[in-house]
Amino acid sequence: MNILLRRSQHSDVPFLREMHYEGVYWRIGVKKPSFEEVLAHPVTGRMIADWGERDADTAVVATMNSVPVGAAWYRFWNDSDCVSGYVDENTPVLAIGVHRDYRHQGIGRRLIEWLIDYASKRFIQKMSLNVSKDNYAIDLYRQLGFQEYVDSGDAFTMVREI
Repeated sequence: MNILLRRSQHSDVPFLREMHYEGVYWRIGVKKPSFEEVLAHPVTGRMIADWGERDADTAVVATMNSVPVGAAWYRFWNDSDCVSGYVDENTPVLAIGVHRDYRHQGIGRRLIEWLIDYASKRFIQKMSLNVSKDNYAIDLYRQLGFQEYVDSGDAFTMVREI
């Protein structure tokens, strides 16, 4: 499998939205709201809303034979405007989505490693994310150095020092 990673471009925004949907509704066999409902929702749609309008919005896209198959991104928030996984205004919140046909093949790991490397070169000291406790990706996040920071019942905010 020849997976290439590249920094996202403005033309990738529709794909980032698709991957956000995949990341939020990763469970197989569960009835999902429509794509439009998720992006319009005031909570779930915020992580990708108006993508690219903030200077520090950063995303990486994984492609196979020039076809996008996954993406990961981070975004900074503040105390008055934040999403699940928020820690502080100096810690970007990471999100990731991999197309269901390409999961469990190491793509998510490579995407997150790319973002961690990119963030370290910009002197970002830590990164956070929000994950459901029953999400199989929690093991990957732990392997990559993310640690439980806040327990919110059915999910964790996890933080990784960079």
